Amino acid sequence: MKKLFWLSACLMVLVGCAEQEAAAPAETAATPEATEPAAQANGPDAYYEYLWCKQGPEYSQEAIASLVTDWNAIMDASENSVTAAFGYRPKGWETEDYDGLWVLRWNNKAEMEAGWASYVSTGAGEAFDAKYDPVLLCGDEVGVNRFGFDAYIPRGMPETFTGEPSPYFLTNSFCSFNEGMGPENLREVVGGTYIPAVDAAVEQNPGSSYWFMVGAPDFEVAADNAFDFNFVNYWQTAEEGQASSAGFAESEQGQATMAAMNAVATCQEPQPWDGYVIRQGNAS
Repeated sequence: MKKLFWLSACLMVLVGCAEQEAAAPAETAATPEATEPAAQANGPDAYYEYLWCKQGPEYSQEAIASLVTDWNAIMDASENSVTAAFGYRPKGWETEDYDGLWVLRWNNKAEMEAGWASYVSTGAGEAFDAKYDPVLLCGDEVGVNRFGFDAYIPRGMPETFTGEPSPYFLTNSFCSFNEGMGPENLREVVGGTYIPAVDAAVEQNPGSSYWFMVGAPDFEVAADNAFDFNFVNYWQTAEEGQASSAGFAESEQGQATMAAMNAVATCQEPQPWDGYVIRQGNAS
């Protein structure tokens, strides 16, 4: 489970925390990144892991295609499989930490723990890593190069978002609560201001593919890069993301919504990514 597949598109944001508009999806068996919001009030809808990955000396498109096929075969044979998997590649920027991210979507943390335990105990992981580490090496150390998040998806993913053809478009912003603010304030703004604004925008543009997710870190966040949550935005294409961002920012409702979000949290500049489906979702 230490590998990922990616290839290569752009982005802007619709609204986020500081000046924009979400890492997970509302989905069906045919959709890539999400699931319908969970029934339990305020409970996480999924569990996402983001693994830092570096290309190895034997990296090639052919080798990556083989890696993805073999990894999916292991998942098919596992009783504790991920519900979906994705590759994220930085769009227009780079970092020394990784070349891309391998993203795992689980129903919950318990299934994640069972899945990793099975991957190790069956020996499938060891054989897979020995074969493909020279192609792509991905992290497996929690809080160092593997990061888990409880994912909250307050508004289901629209049918207009399919993730295909690749790449789809997403942005993320790491956000910190302002003094005196907390999760309850974020829920109030998202439910009372943000979602109604998105609904109004979608009513004017029924073809919109936009949806979002909020991720709460399930690891000890480093003091030098502290944040409280990750706000992730998704669109089918970068062109749609740019157009919807501009239109929303210019509207009265959009400006009021951004002001309400800014009162609750301060966010970093959004990071744009190209997204690719590695394993189709099958979450219920």
